[in-house]
Amino acid sequence: MNFMKDKKKENIIYVFLTQFIRLEHVFGWSAISFGGFILGMTSLELFDYFIPFLVFLISIFCIISFTFSINNFYDSDSDRINPRRKDFNAIASGKISKKMGIILNIILVMIPLVVSFLYKIEVFFLCILFLAWMWLYSSPPLRLKNRPGLDIIWHFFAFILIVLWGSSIAGKIDLINWLAAISLGAFSLIGQVENHISDYPFDKKSGTKTLAVLIGINKAKKILTFLTIFHLILLLPLIILYTINYYVSITIAIVIAIFGFIFLIYKKEELKTQEFFVRYVTYMLGGAVYSSCMIYYILFLFEIPTLDLLNTIGIA
Repeated sequence: MNFMKDKKKENIIYVFLTQFIRLEHVFGWSAISFGGFILGMTSLELFDYFIPFLVFLISIFCIISFTFSINNFYDSDSDRINPRRKDFNAIASGKISKKMGIILNIILVMIPLVVSFLYKIEVFFLCILFLAWMWLYSSPPLRLKNRPGLDIIWHFFAFILIVLWGSSIAGKIDLINWLAAISLGAFSLIGQVENHISDYPFDKKSGTKTLAVLIGINKAKKILTFLTIFHLILLLPLIILYTINYYVSITIAIVIAIFGFIFLIYKKEELKTQEFFVRYVTYMLGGAVYSSCMIYYILFLFEIPTLDLLNTIGIA
C-alpha cells in the first residue's frame, strides 16, 4: 500500500518536472544564468559566495520554471486539442488541474520574490522586472508570444535578463557581463527565427501567427542570415577583449571551433548551405567564444597575468 502511494507521489513529481515546468529547458536556461553568476564574481573565495549561490539556485529555478509553467497554463486549452502538444502539457492532459496550476504558479512567483527581498533590495526590484517580463510572454492581454516580431524581441531581452540576473546576485555587472548578455540575446533571436522557419508548413496550415507566416518563408530566411551575421559581430568584442588574453582560452576557442566544423561536415547531407552557416556560426563559434570567455574570467580571478596582446601590438 505504501509502495503504491510512493509510486503515485513519484509520478506526480515526474509530471510536475517534465510536463508542467519542462525541467530540461529550465536546466538549459538556468545554466546560461549560472554563466552570468560566474562572470559576476569578484574573487574565488567560494565560502563568501555560499549565500549568493543559494539565493541564485532557488530564484533562477523558480523564475525559469514559472516561465514555462505559465506558458503551459495559458496554452492548455489549445494544447488540449493539439495531438502534438497534449501529452507535453500537464494541464492540457488533465494530470494537473487548472486550479492546482494557479497555486503552483503563485508559489513559483512568491519564492524568488521573498528570497530576493531578504537578500538585497536592488535584486528584489530586478526580480519583479524579471518575473513580469516572463509573465508578459504567455499571459493576456498582451500575450507577446502571439504577436509576430514582438515574440522574438521578447526572447532577446529575456536572455539579457537571464545573464544579468546571475551577475547581479553574484554582485558585479561589468562590461563582460553586458557583452555576453547582449550577444546571448542575439543568439536567442536566431533560435526563435530558426524554429519559426522549421515550423512554417504546420503553422501556416494551422493558422498559427508567427513571423515566418506573416512575412513569408523567404524573407524569414533573409532575417535569419542577417541575425547570424549580427551575432557574429557581437562575438568579436568578446574575442578581442577576453579570449585572446590567455593561451588556454585561445586554445579552447580554436579546438571547439575546429571540432564543431568537423561535426557539422559529417552532417552536411542533412544540412543545406544556410543551415550549415547558421548552426556553425551560432552554435559552434558562439559556444567556442562563450567557453573561452568563461576560461578567461576564471584565470583572471586566479590573478594569472594576461598576455595583454592589445597593448603589445599598440591597439590599447
